[in-house]
Amino acid sequence: MLTFLEFYQTFVSFINYRLYTSINLVYPPKLDIDKDEAGAGLAAYLIQSITEQSRDQPAQAASNPLPVKDTTKQLASLPSKIASLTANDTESPSVGETVTDEDALDVFTSADPDTILPQPTDPTRSPTNSLFNGLHIYISRETPVDDLTFLLLAFGVSSLSTDPTSGPSPYAESDPRITHQICDRGKLPANIIPGRKYVQPQWVVDSINRGQVLDVSLYVPGAELPPHLSPFVEKRNWKYDPEAPLDVESESEEEEEEEEEVDDEQEHQRLVVSEAAGEQAIEKKRKKKVISAVDEDKEAKEMAKIIMSNKNRRLLDAMEYGNRKRKSETEKLQSRKRELQNEERKRKKVKLS
Repeated sequence: MLTFLEFYQTFVSFINYRLYTSINLVYPPKLDIDKDEAGAGLAAYLIQSITEQSRDQPAQAASNPLPVKDTTKQLASLPSKIASLTANDTESPSVGETVTDEDALDVFTSADPDTILPQPTDPTRSPTNSLFNGLHIYISRETPVDDLTFLLLAFGVSSLSTDPTSGPSPYAESDPRITHQICDRGKLPANIIPGRKYVQPQWVVDSINRGQVLDVSLYVPGAELPPHLSPFVEKRNWKYDPEAPLDVESESEEEEEEEEEVDDEQEHQRLVVSEAAGEQAIEKKRKKKVISAVDEDKEAKEMAKIIMSNKNRRLLDAMEYGNRKRKSETEKLQSRKRELQNEERKRKKVKLS
């Protein structure tokens, strides 16, 4: 375990070094001790370019016996070169120009037809990189500032402001240019600024998982939050999908069962009243639907199992057992979800009445 930890630390340090140096930044970044002790979090790290560091340390550069090439002009022309390269990449291929197989992304397939493997996507063309573009967000100090700062900056927020104790902010909390404020005190702030939207931290994570900016009315401070679903749910047969709608047939069957229960109570009450009045009670007989059908598919499967080898039959039995187990778990979760929906529907009826 210690060997793996040392390898992982070296591996992550190398990746961070390559990421920082690729955009001309100093690694490791310097830490402002005063801001760190004040609880600034990520804002306590000083991001400095390599050229700025070379200007701040002329003595060290002069003491270096090796000749250093001046790359100031190259760095100055680097943004224009990058812009020209990205423009050439976004242009459609001209006539006679074909897309090579090396540029195409790999497609992963599974031997199991029920398993859908996640496919790679081009991160440079992903719309989620600019998910929060155009939003000016203020993060209150009672929220997880570091985590929200990392997520919002990673998904292209236009500007980000925090409490002055957490680091420098472009806007003050009372600035009218702020469009959203993330707070987590269980209620709206005392001083509400008109035109600003107040949300809970879960709004950021759910928007990232869905790939779109969700409606803020569901995440108002103090409101009951929607269920926080994992984006890594595998959509497979006989596996529970919390976002999938329930079967209409199952709902209608439950409504029929509820109506039958009500009819039973009414019928029992009618019989009791009739006997108390001395009248002859005649019990009404209900017609029961009898459904009888021959499952031809099941018979075909049984015939196929007879001609199988023992090894294939055992594999098929194991697969069927797993499918039955997943199906039973899914049905339990769906029935629980149906019960909760029925309770919510009854609660709404009581409020309306």
